[in-house]
Amino acid sequence: MRTERSFCTLKKKILIVLIVVFAILSGLWYAFFYREDNEEAEKSSETQAPATCAPSPSPTAIPQFFIVVHMCGSVNSPGVVRIEKGDRLIDAVKAAGGFNEEADRNYLNLARVLQDGERIYVPSSLETALLTIKDVIRGSETGISEDKEEKDNIININMADVGELTTLPGIGESRAKDIIAYRNKVGAFEKKEDIKNVSGIGESLYARIVDLITVE
Repeated sequence: MRTERSFCTLKKKILIVLIVVFAILSGLWYAFFYREDNEEAEKSSETQAPATCAPSPSPTAIPQFFIVVHMCGSVNSPGVVRIEKGDRLIDAVKAAGGFNEEADRNYLNLARVLQDGERIYVPSSLETALLTIKDVIRGSETGISEDKEEKDNIININMADVGELTTLPGIGESRAKDIIAYRNKVGAFEKKEDIKNVSGIGESLYARIVDLITVE
């Protein structure tokens, strides 16, 4: 009985010794191998350059490749058209559907380079036939666009004489006399549209002078 107890006690002591030895070996392994490996890994990660996002390129202005002009008058599709920057008047005419049958194809300077925001009026052959040489020279360069000088000199059609009326595009001396004759016979124009009652002044000619006249 005593022998069995002694044997159990011995087994317990051996087990305790084994546990102590295992703990000591584990501690030594941790101290010399595991922690050393971890420290080297941490140092390696610290020395590596951190990944950074490449800075996005600063936005740059988009080049302006197109311009917009307003085509009206004797073209097949009058209105606002878009053409390439540096294009000429002939390109804008094509963008507006080309000349119609009434257009005076030789009046405008079709080689002129256009600028963004221009308004170009293409006259008919009938309209250009009424122009003076001065009007032809001026109009062929401007395309009968809205001219600042013309806009600053508004003509009162109830007061103007022949000389003043002939400064309007498309109004020659004969047409100016017709305006004055109508005014003397019927009375003062009550509104600008009344000038279309004068023989020879239709919608197209009226459209050219409407911003240059007044009745006040």
